[in-house]
Amino acid sequence: MTYPFKFTHVDRPLIEYGAFRQWGGMAARLVQASAGRHCGGSFDDHRLIFYTAGPTQTECGCDGIIQRRLQIPADFDVVPAGYDGFWEDESPTAMVSVRLDRDFMTQTAADLGAPGGRAEIAPKLGARDPLVEHILRALAAELEAPAPVGRLYADSLAVALASRLIQGFSMTRWRSRQTLSKPQLRRLVDYVEGNLEAELTLSELAMVTGVSVPHLTTLFRRTMGQSVHRFVVERRVQRARSLLLGGERSVAQVALQTGFSHQSHLARWMKRMLGVTPSEILREA
Repeated sequence: MTYPFKFTHVDRPLIEYGAFRQWGGMAARLVQASAGRHCGGSFDDHRLIFYTAGPTQTECGCDGIIQRRLQIPADFDVVPAGYDGFWEDESPTAMVSVRLDRDFMTQTAADLGAPGGRAEIAPKLGARDPLVEHILRALAAELEAPAPVGRLYADSLAVALASRLIQGFSMTRWRSRQTLSKPQLRRLVDYVEGNLEAELTLSELAMVTGVSVPHLTTLFRRTMGQSVHRFVVERRVQRARSLLLGGERSVAQVALQTGFSHQSHLARWMKRMLGVTPSEILREA
């Protein structure tokens, strides 16, 4: 699967590409675009263009829909597979350009129990959605990070975005189950606690819970108010804190025993969640 991210230009306005990464069925790139008209072309993948700069006056079109608007950060356009579109911006702008593989979307739709098991996404221009914004800002941060993100986090972002598009931007409305049951949640929590040192994946956590991966990401957030990845990292940080307070292990040892790739990875998350560094906790021990 390849993502060329090429547009057919009118008057050849300048587009500068930034960092690019691909995670399974999702690929994303940072893009800087000059003022002017850009024609997107038709692709086999579903596309989402999330704007990170503005405001700017823009005119865009997709499937015969023409929209003129003041474009501001966190606006986004959804272009389903097989659809064409164009964008004409009055001033330079920046965006995160995302591609979602059609097979990945179809499988996600089937796992969610969508009618007919199909990902029938409707075109949408100038959309705003708090969950999509949260996911795309996290994606942008990872694109700018010097090292690739962990597998659990990348999988979580891809499935969360695909699920939200299928459930919130489908041509047909439908409802799925709302939350995890107490036994499902207990199985998941117990498994995470017993395997914090391992590289946990959404697939194995979904298997433990007895639901599909898309259902897990959606239901867990509804049940716990946070993502699976955030929950796992919180449990790892708390376990690391307990081990450090025991005073019998080095920071590097604790990082490996709690599932962090290295001690700076642990330090970054511990500072973010607890407001202290591993070295400061060691001094308390």
